[in-house]
Amino acid sequence: MTEDLAKPKRTRPVRRSQPRSPIASAPRQPDTPEAWKQFAGNLVAALRVLEEDDYLILKVKGTNRFVQFVSQGAFGMRAESVSDFYLPEDENLSQEDYHQLLRLGWHPPTQLPREFGHDFDGSPNYFLDLAQPVAVEDLAVMAVLTLIHVHTAGHPGHLEYRAQSCDEQSIRLPHLGLRRMAA
Repeated sequence: MTEDLAKPKRTRPVRRSQPRSPIASAPRQPDTPEAWKQFAGNLVAALRVLEEDDYLILKVKGTNRFVQFVSQGAFGMRAESVSDFYLPEDENLSQEDYHQLLRLGWHPPTQLPREFGHDFDGSPNYFLDLAQPVAVEDLAVMAVLTLIHVHTAGHPGHLEYRAQSCDEQSIRLPHLGLRRMAA
C-alpha cells in the first residue's frame, strides 16, 4: 500500500442556495390545544402542593382578568374568577361571559367587596367552594376553560402567576411554565 495516511483527503464543500435562517431552526411553539392540555396537568400539580392558606393567582398578562385558588387545608379549596367589581368599566364581562361562567359551574357573586363593609359567606367574584378531597383535575380543567373562553387567553404563555403562603412568602411554581407577576 502506497497510500499516504497522513495526507487529508480533499472534499468539496456543500453549498446551499440560501443561508439557513435561525428562525427556521428555532423550536416551534406547541399546538395551542396541546399547550393547554399540558398546562392543565401542570396546574393540577401546582394545586396539589398548596398548603392551608396558600394561594395561587393565574392572571392574563396586561389585564385584571384572573382565576385564583386558596387552599383551606382540611376544609378544601376556594376558587374564584374575577367579576366586574375588579374590572375596569371598559373591560366588564359580557352577557355571554356571565352565561359561560355559570355553564362552567361557577357560582355568581353573592356580595359586595370588603371595602364596601360587607363580609359574609360568598364572594364578590364568581366562586366555588370545594370540600376535601378536592377534584383538582376537574378544577384545573374548569379554570383552563374559563381562561380560554371567558378571559380570552389564547395560549398559556399569555398568563402570569403569583403564589404566596399564609406568612406572605412567595411560592415558586416553575413547573407551571409561566412568568411570575412582579411584586
